[in-house]
Amino acid sequence: MLLKIGAVLASIPITLGTVVAATGIMVVDVKDKDGTRIVIPVPLLVAQTAAGLAPAQAAADAVDRELARARPYLPAAEEFLAALADGPDFELVRVDEGDEHVRIDKVGDLLRVSVDSPRENVKVNVPFDLAREVLRRTREGRVSPADLVAAVRQARLTQLVDVRDGGEHVTITVW
Repeated sequence: MLLKIGAVLASIPITLGTVVAATGIMVVDVKDKDGTRIVIPVPLLVAQTAAGLAPAQAAADAVDRELARARPYLPAAEEFLAALADGPDFELVRVDEGDEHVRIDKVGDLLRVSVDSPRENVKVNVPFDLAREVLRRTREGRVSPADLVAAVRQARLTQLVDVRDGGEHVTITVW
C-alpha cells in the first residue's frame, strides 16, 4: 500500500515536469553590473494562464486603437513575411553612423535585429512563425494577451533578446 502511495506521489512532480517541458519555458536572465544575477524560469503554460486572466477586451481595444491605420496593410505584411521567410538569407538593412551600427538580417527562420554602439548592444531574434502568427491573429481581430503568450511557444529553442548596457546584461530565451 505504501509503495502505491509513494508511486502516486512521485508521479506528480514527474507529470508536472513533463507538462512544463512539453509547453515550454521562457527564461529571463538578468546580470547586474554589481554581479547580482537573477534567473527567472517562467513556464509558458503558467504565463498563458495568467495572461488569460487579463481583461481581453481592454487588450483588443488597445490593439484596435494602435493598429487602426495599419490594419489595411496587414495582409500585405503577412505576404511579405511569408516571402521573406521562404527566401535565402540576406541583409535587409544596414545603417552605420559613426560608431553606431544597426543591422536587420534574415538568417534561417529568424529576423535578426542588432544595434551596436559604445553604450549598448541589443540583439533581437524574431522567428518568422511567431511574427506571422501574431500578424494573422491581429488581422483577424483575435488578439489577447493569452494568444500572444501562446504564440511565443513557436519560438522554442530561441534566444529572443540579448541586451548589454554597460555592465548589465539581460537575455530572454524560450526553451
